[in-house]
Amino acid sequence: MSYSDNQFRHKVVLYGTLPTFYGFNVGVRYSGIGGTRYSLLSGGNTNGDFVTASNDLAYIFDVNFPDVPQNVKTGLQAILNNPAASQSIKDYINKYSGKIAERNGGINNFYGLVDIRISKKVKIYKKQYMEFTADVFNVANLLNKEWGVNKSLGSQSLYALGIPATAVSAAIPGFDTTKRQYNYRVNTAGLPTLSGDPFQIQIGLKYAF
Repeated sequence: MSYSDNQFRHKVVLYGTLPTFYGFNVGVRYSGIGGTRYSLLSGGNTNGDFVTASNDLAYIFDVNFPDVPQNVKTGLQAILNNPAASQSIKDYINKYSGKIAERNGGINNFYGLVDIRISKKVKIYKKQYMEFTADVFNVANLLNKEWGVNKSLGSQSLYALGIPATAVSAAIPGFDTTKRQYNYRVNTAGLPTLSGDPFQIQIGLKYAF
């Protein structure tokens, strides 16, 4: 049985209204989501079942084991040593080193957004009034383009099968028929995908009578 990547996520939504200041009302909305899950896959139909698309879990090679191919050791160690790589994938690799990765075993960090709404009512005549509103969505991104950005990983192939040719060596096929084993290469740098909406500002005007 498999589960969707987002099955275990946790979502938090908080609302708050600040005291009125010179007739202005300010409301704050915070929404956050954390614990979204992803899987590390083998990069091919390595278990030989009827599913042609790759959903087979990766075996996480132990970089300290002497029989692991050097190119795989180098690739995995590059992820672990890369300061730009997600700590989440590093923890995932370390936890399942020497074992098959657990499906949805990767856990993304918490991610949150802050929205602000400012409004003011201006009395016109008796019960008639005009209300001016300004909504700022993803305020953090307005202050700094690096803030308010979701940096998460999705399910991905940790490996690819076969090793391309280089100037000094011939290509190596994905499966070694003599040794009856797959030839892997590390396929990811562990860098999170940036997503999310940039800041938006919305102005409104309402006339009530």
